[in-house]
Amino acid sequence: MSLEALQRKIKTTDELREIVSTMKTLSSASILQYEQANISLRSYRRNLRDAFHALIRQKGLPPISKPRGAEKHLQIVIGSDNGMVGKFNREIFQAVHKDLKKQNLMIKETLFITVGKRMTMLANQQKLTLSAQYAVANSVKAVSILAESLILELDKLIAAQKITHVDIWFHKRSKGSSVKVEKRQIIPFDDATLRQLQNKPWETNNLPMLPQNTQRLFSSLIRESLIMSLSGAINYSLAAEHFTRMTNMQNAEKNIDENLAELNQEYQQQRQEQITDELIDIISGAEAMKKK
Repeated sequence: MSLEALQRKIKTTDELREIVSTMKTLSSASILQYEQANISLRSYRRNLRDAFHALIRQKGLPPISKPRGAEKHLQIVIGSDNGMVGKFNREIFQAVHKDLKKQNLMIKETLFITVGKRMTMLANQQKLTLSAQYAVANSVKAVSILAESLILELDKLIAAQKITHVDIWFHKRSKGSSVKVEKRQIIPFDDATLRQLQNKPWETNNLPMLPQNTQRLFSSLIRESLIMSLSGAINYSLAAEHFTRMTNMQNAEKNIDENLAELNQEYQQQRQEQITDELIDIISGAEAMKKK
């Protein structure tokens, strides 16, 4: 390879490294905002628990309607819109397939909602039954909007399709430098925690005042809990996606640095050889002049 070609290749590689470095920095910043959002959600979860506690202490545990008839399952799978995340999206479907098989459920009879363009593409490739599809939220504010949209879609599907079970699938950062697939069931609503509140004493002597329509309040709290679960899952997924992309960019950056080092070494070697050849030519020319 000529020196000019090597210079062009070094310049292109340098530019690529800048792009990779920028993507890594953006992903690093994004991880923080989504993890901070989930910290705030944990505080909100405690407020919801206190609201449930006050309601149950004063009015008892309201009846929770259970789905009847044949089971019909819906899977909400949360992936990514963009690439450079390796097997991030495929791992979700692998986990879903394994879980449905374990429950002796047919995947062709299971409904799906996809979050993420890449996830939708994979679902279509596998010819799954898609009830709805959404793009991934691109900010913390958009997460709550997406969660609200999912709840509205669930309301329609439960009424029209008689859905009895709803699971959310997403990635979550684990300890160390890895992410893992998580499953969270949101329907039927898990009332075990609420039943535990029946016997738990209130921390003060004064209970909050409640509206007359406690059943409506209870339904609203259930709805808020579902929105919180969806928002938390989306935040976890986005943080895991950016962490995966950041890790991939770090590896790419390392490979680019190694490639740059080799290119620069080759350039310096060829340049030195060129200089040596030029010096030999000059010396040879000078010797020839002396002889004349």
